[in-house]
Amino acid sequence: MAQGASGTGQGPAAVLMRIVPLAPATLMIVAFFLVPIIWAIYTSMTNLGLSGYAARNPSFIGFENYYYLFTDPRTWAALGRTAVFVGLSVAGQNIVGFCIAYVRQMATPAIQSLASVIVITAWVVPEVVAGFLWYTFLRGDESGMNQIFDIFGFAHQQWLLTAPLAAVIVINIWRGCAFSMLVYSAALQDVSSEVLEAAEIDGAGRMQSIFGVILPIIRPVIAINVVLTTLNTLGVFGIIWITTAGGPGTRSETLPLLMYNQAYDFGLIGYGSSIAVLLLGFGVIASLIYVRLFKVGEARNG
Repeated sequence: MAQGASGTGQGPAAVLMRIVPLAPATLMIVAFFLVPIIWAIYTSMTNLGLSGYAARNPSFIGFENYYYLFTDPRTWAALGRTAVFVGLSVAGQNIVGFCIAYVRQMATPAIQSLASVIVITAWVVPEVVAGFLWYTFLRGDESGMNQIFDIFGFAHQQWLLTAPLAAVIVINIWRGCAFSMLVYSAALQDVSSEVLEAAEIDGAGRMQSIFGVILPIIRPVIAINVVLTTLNTLGVFGIIWITTAGGPGTRSETLPLLMYNQAYDFGLIGYGSSIAVLLLGFGVIASLIYVRLFKVGEARNG
């Protein structure tokens, strides 16, 4: 039997009827997602400025911004700090999130609800607000942290000045671990109690059950959550900007802050766009890994 243009035995009219409903969503994706990305890529190849002649009459300069970007030591330093910030934040959020989810499932319903409210409250607080809360808690001799240290006789600390990158990593873990807790709480529900009981009968202790039974079972969920938290952490700006502004000097300057500084402090919109495109590339790589892991998970689940 001859088939139509669609290859399913239906004519062009039927194919058109399937395409038309997708048109609004496709147009929205193109208008609100692809067009800004394409424009950012184009802008990164110009000398567009924030003001002045370069703002009114930008010129196409090819890959010149990328040449300066990859030959600037400040870029590589920011890239290294971004890698440390993302790596430790993702590891911390996943480990803390899993620990809270694991302990929470053994608690009474009332404690479970209380723990969920406390942790999720930290998550829903906007980045800027969370950053300001921690800024007031950590900054100065009269900060909340140093007043607590006074009670125990500890020396005052100025971690926003002496260890700024570590401080913003801790803050980001504090704010982001709720998402991992929710993911792992759902995953732990799928771990069969019979399997855990069988491991206990075989003599497995709590740590052996966690590392030998639970983690292997929820491994696909861990992989996907790691990618999702990586995507989320790559774009963190508000927490760092409010607490340290990338300083002192550039000691906590990550790529998003470098992009902001170049674009708005120095007025180099084109150069800042090239940093944005670099970040976009990292995001695309993480997204491809996520899609790959998601398909693997679907294949395993049949």
